[in-house]
Amino acid sequence: MPESVVVPPNTHGHLLRILGVTFGVAVAIGGMIGAGILRTPSSIAALVPDAGLIVALWVLGALQAALEANVFSELGTAMPKAGGLYVYAHRAFGDVGGLAVGWTVWCARLSSAAALSVAFTDFLALVWPFAGAHSTAVALAMLVAIFGLNAVGVREGSSVQKATSFAKALALAAFCIVAFAAASPSSAAAPAMAAPAIGLMGAVGAYQMIVGAYSGWYEPLFFAEENTDPAKNIPRAMFIGIAVGAVLYVSVNLGLIHALGVRGMAQGALPYTTILSRAIGPAAGTLFAIGAMIIVASCTNAGVMTAPRVLLGLARDRLLPARLADVNRGGSPWIAMLMTAAGAMLLALIGVLDKGVFSLLFGLIGTLSVAAQLLTIAAIFVLRRREPGMARPYRALGYPWLPAFALAVDAALLLLFLEADWLGALIAATLWAACIPFAWIARRARAVTA
Repeated sequence: MPESVVVPPNTHGHLLRILGVTFGVAVAIGGMIGAGILRTPSSIAALVPDAGLIVALWVLGALQAALEANVFSELGTAMPKAGGLYVYAHRAFGDVGGLAVGWTVWCARLSSAAALSVAFTDFLALVWPFAGAHSTAVALAMLVAIFGLNAVGVREGSSVQKATSFAKALALAAFCIVAFAAASPSSAAAPAMAAPAIGLMGAVGAYQMIVGAYSGWYEPLFFAEENTDPAKNIPRAMFIGIAVGAVLYVSVNLGLIHALGVRGMAQGALPYTTILSRAIGPAAGTLFAIGAMIIVASCTNAGVMTAPRVLLGLARDRLLPARLADVNRGGSPWIAMLMTAAGAMLLALIGVLDKGVFSLLFGLIGTLSVAAQLLTIAAIFVLRRREPGMARPYRALGYPWLPAFALAVDAALLLLFLEADWLGALIAATLWAACIPFAWIARRARAVTA
C-alpha cells in the first residue's frame, strides 16, 4: 500500500497532506491494541467464566465497531477535516454538541495516555527494577519522549506509528502460535467444580472493557485532512484495522483459553507470562515486558497524534483560543500538543500515586467513547435530512436501518455502562454539562469579535 509524499507549496502553518492508507491502518491498529488486550483477559475471565461467551463478546465488539464504521465512513469522507468526530457533531448539533463530543474524545485520549504511561512503567519494571522504584519519573519521561517526537512533525509520528503497529501485531500473532504449540489442552484442565453463575452486570462489565479495548479503530478520521485520498483511504483503513484487531483479539483469547483454561486465565493478572514460561523458560518475563512496552508505546503514540487535532478543530471554530490551531513546519499542531501533554502528565501523576485510578481511567474510556459515538451516529440522520445535497463519496450501507441499529445498540450500551459504573457516569455527565456554559461564553466572544 504505497503512500504519496506530495507536499503543498506552502507548508508553514498548514497540516501536510502526506498520509495514506498504510498510516491509516497503522493508526487504527495502534489506537485499538494497547493495554486493554494485556490487562483485560484475566478480568474478563473472572467476570464471565465461560469460554464460549468470552469469545462471543470479543466477536460482538468487532461487529459493533463495523456497524459504527459504516456510519463514520460516510461522515468522514463527506467532511474530511482535522478533528474527527468533533467535526461531524458540530456540523449537526452546533457548539454544544460539538463541544460535548470534542471535549470527551480529548479527555478519553488523555485518560488513555496517562493509563498507558503507568502501564509502561509497570512492564519496564519487570526487566529493570529501577523503573519500579522511580515510577513517576519513568511515566513522565515516556510521555515527554512521545510528545516531543510528535511535536517535531507528522512524518516522525507517522513513521513511529507504522513501525510499532506492525511490530505489535507481529508480536501478538507470534504469541498465539506459542500458546497453541507450547501448551496442550490437558495442561489447562482444572479440578471439576460447578461453574459459577454469570450475572448480567458481570457480562456488562466485561463488555465495557472490550469496548474500551476496541476503542481507537476510528483514529484515521482525525487525520482525514492530511490524507492524500480520504474518500478511499479512510473507509479502507477503518475496516481493515477492525478486521486485523478482531482477528488478533479473538486469537489471543483462544490461545489463552487453550493453554490455561478460563479458570487459569482468571487466576493471574498477566496470564501471558505463564504460557511463555512453559515455552522459553526464565526469559519469559523479559520477552513479555519488551512486547508489552512496544504495544503500550504504539497505542500511546496514536493517542498523542490524535488528541491535538481535536483541539485544532475546536480552535478553528473559535470554541478555543485561536493559537491552538497553530501548526509548525513539520505539520504538527504544536501548541495543542503542549496542552495535551500537560493534561496527560497530570493524570499520569495521579495514576502513579493511586493504581486504582488505572481501572477508573480505562473504564472511563469506554463510557466516554460510547457517549461520543452515540451523538456522532445521530449526526448522520440530522445531516441526511438537513443537507441532502452534501457530497458523500461513501454512503452508509443499509441506511437508515443499519445506522439506526447501531444507534440503538450504543444507546442501550451507554445505559448499561452508566448503571454498572456510576462514578464514570458522574464524570462523563459533568464533562458534558460543562459544555453548555462554555459554548455560551464562546458564542458571546465570537459575537463581540464580529
